[in-house]
Amino acid sequence: MKKAFKYSISAAAILFGINKYIDSETASNTTKTNGKFFHWEHGDIFYKVAGTGKPILLVHDLNVFSSENEWNKLTMKLSETNKIYTIDLPGCGRSAKPALTYTNYLYVQLITEFIKKVIKEKTIVVTSGLSASFVLKADSMDSSLIETIVMINPPSFSSLRKTPDKYSKVWIQLFHLPIIGKSCYYQATSKTNTEYYLSEKCFFNPFDLQESVVKNCYAAAHQGSGNGKYLYACLKGNYLNINIQNTLKKAETKMILITGEEDLGAAEISASYQNLKPDLIVRTIKSTKKLPHMEAPGKVYNILKETCI
Repeated sequence: MKKAFKYSISAAAILFGINKYIDSETASNTTKTNGKFFHWEHGDIFYKVAGTGKPILLVHDLNVFSSENEWNKLTMKLSETNKIYTIDLPGCGRSAKPALTYTNYLYVQLITEFIKKVIKEKTIVVTSGLSASFVLKADSMDSSLIETIVMINPPSFSSLRKTPDKYSKVWIQLFHLPIIGKSCYYQATSKTNTEYYLSEKCFFNPFDLQESVVKNCYAAAHQGSGNGKYLYACLKGNYLNINIQNTLKKAETKMILITGEEDLGAAEISASYQNLKPDLIVRTIKSTKKLPHMEAPGKVYNILKETCI
């Protein structure tokens, strides 16, 4: 019994040491960038502003690897004619990563308040991945805030219908453990897994994946001393999902859907969205996957210029 206890203490000490090393490594390798903070009730939200003109808010995909860096290439072009806001969502990048249960409504609140208090005028909102769901909900709650919604590879309705089950609390309990939870999170977001996620799921041609992109995504997941684990647990437990079918069907706001042709289920997903909203404008970009705005930013810019800016 004493030996088992000693081994447990030793193992915990080793894990603690590894966690501290990763924390220090991330801190030393984090690139300093100019930005601002929106002081929100659930923590400070990092954002950047570029250009002048009609406002456009760019909202990255909702996962722990993502940050406003997802829009770097597109921002350069858009800021020539528009005022561009990019934001790190709660639990991501440089924004606060509080220990709470993240839900879709938390992000609905953020988008609503950010537009009202920071942008302060009706805006075009461009979303990536899961972020489309809470921007649609924000629009349904107050249609005076958003002029146009652009959805880049939004999730399928079937994935959004998945709700927390008996295993969801296990994910929460595991990742809330101070040492083991952090170690599990760091394993899930290791450099190898970061690169695998980007090369296999996000980029059509993995040879186009730049090392700087991998570094940015790895840093985004590790900033905040590993507290991205709280969002990660909620994503694994399906706490962020919400049924948007009725919301989409009733929406009167102009919408554009952009898909990467090679993204899993892209054609079926765009068809299902258009079936509920017949006036939805759909565009497909060939030879791209989950992140066409990173693989082919010029083509995404041309679609935005043609349809809404």
